[in-house]
Formats: sequence, C-alpha cells, structure tokens
Amino acid sequence: MVQLLILYFFNIKSTHGYEIQKFIQLNQMDQWNNIQSGSIYYAIRKLERDGFICMVEKVGQGEKKKQIYEITEKGREKLRMLALEEAQKPLQNISCEKFLFYPIAASLPKEDLVDCIKQQQNKLNQKREQIREWYQGKEKSNCAVELVTLEYMKTAVENQFSWHQALLEHIDETIASAQKISEMILKIDYTEYKPE
Repeated sequence: MVQLLILYFFNIKSTHGYEIQKFIQLNQMDQWNNIQSGSIYYAIRKLERDGFICMVEKVGQGEKKKQIYEITEKGREKLRMLALEEAQKPLQNISCEKFLFYPIAASLPKEDLVDCIKQQQNKLNQKREQIREWYQGKEKSNCAVELVTLEYMKTAVENQFSWHQALLEHIDETIASAQKISEMILKIDYTEYKPE
C-alpha cells in the first residue's frame, strides 16, 4: 500500500518524501492505515533502486536539502499494476488469525489475558472516538465513498470490541476449551492420524 500511495503521488507531481509524509499525517492515514514515516523513505529508496521513480533535483540548503523525485514510465506501469491488485482485494478477509488465538489462550495466566483484553478494548474505544470525529468532519463533504468507508471502519471496530468482550465474559470456558485442545494435541500423533 505504501508503494502504491507514493507512486500515485509522484504520478500527480514531482515532489519529495516530506510532502508525502505531511499529506499522510494531515489526512490521518498514519492512524488508520499504519503508514509510518520510516516506511515512506524506505519505499522511496526501493522504488528508485527498481527504476520506478528517479531523482530530478535537490532543493534547499545543507542538511535540509530535499530530493525531488518523478515517476518513470516503468513506474506508471507499476502504479497501474498495484492499483489493479488493490482493487481486486476483498475489503476484509474472511479468515482471521484470532481463530488461532483462543486455543493458545490457555498458555497465558488468566490475569495477564484479562489485562491484555481490557487494554485492547481501551484502544478500540479510542479508535471508535477517532472514527466518530472523522465522520463528523467528513459528513459535510457528502462524499459517499468516504462516508461508507468510515461506516465500514466503525463496524470493524465494533466487531473487534464484541469479540474481545465475548472473550472476557466467557474467559473461563474459553480457557477450559483451550485446555481440551491442548490435551487432544498431546494424545494424538498427527503424523499417524487418519480421520475415520
């Protein structure tokens, strides 16, 4: 996603990484897409190495010099390919690593697990508030795609909160189920196991 965003930006205009970083921060993409500053500069170096962008000039004085890049023809083709790949991805995968987590829960002390769940719920509550604020800011723009995206994000956060709440409310039975799975793993040699 980082490379796609950078190529998109350079396809619009020649600029430097700092401008892309500021664009990401101003649009709060660093909060809901996990695009970090370091990853921007790393991706720019890689894109340049691979011939998708090239440096055209340096502006500024001394250490503050900024390298201005522009997209190459090869970069435009890469942009097209990455954009098509992104368009074909589902919004959310049906599979989830959390299905693997709950059997492992028995390996944690109950107090640690409860504390971890509550911390995660606090983070999700903060995310809820951010989304609510973003929604209020975007509501006036009437951009249907932005509003639906925020609704989708809100639903995803609510579902995550519900999952953690269910785990918290049913922690003893979850740990008991996880222990049964552990016992089953201990008893069965899966290299020799043949289902009936």
